[in-house]
Amino acid sequence: MIILIGLVIFLAFLIIGAPIWLSLSLSGGTILFGFLGLPIETVVSQYLIATDSWILLAIPYFLLAGNLMTDLGMAQRMLKFITNLVGHLPGGMPAAAVLSCVIFGALSGSSAATVVAVGAMVIPQMLKLGYSKEQSMGIVATSGTLGQMIPPSVYMIVYASMTQQDVGTMFMAGIIPGLFIAFVLIVTAVILTYKDRPQIQVRSNTKEIISSFFYGLPSLLMPIIILGGIYKGIFTPTEAAAVAVVYVLLISFIFNRKDFKKKNIINSFVSSIKTTTVIYLLLCGAVLFSSALMYIQVPAKITKFVSELSVPGWIILLSILGLYIVFGMFLDALPILYITIPIVFPTVVALGYDPVHFGVITVACMMISQVTPPVGISLFVLSGHFKEKVITVARGSVPYLIALVIATIVLVYVPWFSTVLVK
Repeated sequence: MIILIGLVIFLAFLIIGAPIWLSLSLSGGTILFGFLGLPIETVVSQYLIATDSWILLAIPYFLLAGNLMTDLGMAQRMLKFITNLVGHLPGGMPAAAVLSCVIFGALSGSSAATVVAVGAMVIPQMLKLGYSKEQSMGIVATSGTLGQMIPPSVYMIVYASMTQQDVGTMFMAGIIPGLFIAFVLIVTAVILTYKDRPQIQVRSNTKEIISSFFYGLPSLLMPIIILGGIYKGIFTPTEAAAVAVVYVLLISFIFNRKDFKKKNIINSFVSSIKTTTVIYLLLCGAVLFSSALMYIQVPAKITKFVSELSVPGWIILLSILGLYIVFGMFLDALPILYITIPIVFPTVVALGYDPVHFGVITVACMMISQVTPPVGISLFVLSGHFKEKVITVARGSVPYLIALVIATIVLVYVPWFSTVLVK
C-alpha cells in the first residue's frame, strides 16, 4: 500500500507537469516522513548524501571540457580531418558522422553536445551531396548517443557511483562495445546510401588529409591522454576530468586564438552549470525515492521473489532491458537509471551476472532511449537546432534505431565485448 501511494504521488505530479526531480522528491519524502515517521532532518539529508561523492565531481568537468571543445572551435578541426579522410567513400559522409561522434563523445561525454557539434558540420554537407534530410539527421541523432558508451561517459559515472563500481573499469569496459555499435551503424548507413544514391564528395588529396590531420591533432590527442592517464593510474577519473578542462583551454589558447574569447568561455561555463544542475537535482530526487524503497525493503523482496522463480536468468535480464526501452519512450535516460538501478541491480547480481557487463548493456539501453519517440532527447535537440520537425528526425532514425537494438542484443549474449579490456 505504501509503495502504491508513493507511485500515485509520483505519477500525479508528472501528469500535472512537475519536474521529475520534484515528483521523485515528494513521493520519496512522503513515504519516509509521512508513513515511516523518519525525522525531517533525515529526509532532507538525503540530498547531501546524494551529491557528496568524489566520483560525481567528474560530471561537471567532463561536460565543461566538451562544451569548451565546441565553443572554442577545437572540435571543428577534428571533424574536418575525419571528413577529408573518409568522406569520398561510398557512404563516406554518414560514416564520417559516426566516427566524428565516436571521437567527440570521447571528448565530452554528452550526447546533446555531440549531436549539435557534429550535426552542424556534417548535415549541411550531406544535404548538399544529395543525402535525404531524414537519413542525414537520423544518423547524427543516433550516433550522437555513442557519447554515452565511449568514455568518458556521464552515464557510466552515474552507474558506477550507484553500484559502487570503479569508474575507470567502467570506462574501459565501454570502449569495445562503443566501437562495435559504431561499426554496426556505419554498415547500416552504407546500405541505406544505395537507396539515396547521393553524389560522392570530391576526394581530398594527400596533402589536404595530412594538413587536416595535424590541424586537428591537438583535439585528437585528448582522448588518448585522458584514457591513457586513467588506465596507467596517473590520475583518477575525476582528476582526468579536471585535466581535460585544462588541456582544452591550453590547446585552444595556443592553436585557435581567434575563438578563445571571454564570451565563448562564459557560454561553456553557463551551459555546463545548467546541465550539471539538472543532473544533480535528478540524482537528489532519485536518491530520496530509492531510499524510501530501501527502508521498506523493496529491492530485497524483489530479489528474493525473482531468485525463487523457476525462470532462466536470461529471460529475466531481457525483461529488465525491455522495461528500460519502454521507460525510454516516456522518460529521459538519467531518471530511468536513478529510479531503476537500486531496484534491479541486486536482482541482476543475485542471478550471477557480471556488474560491469550489466552496466554496459544498461548504458546501451539508455542510448536507445535517447532516440525513441515521443521523448527521445537526441531527436528534440537536433530538431530544435535545425528548426526541423521532430517527425522528420524520428523517421530517419528508425533504421539506425533498429541497428542499435540489434547491437545491444549482441552485447547481451557476447559479454566478451564488455569484459575483455578489464580482465
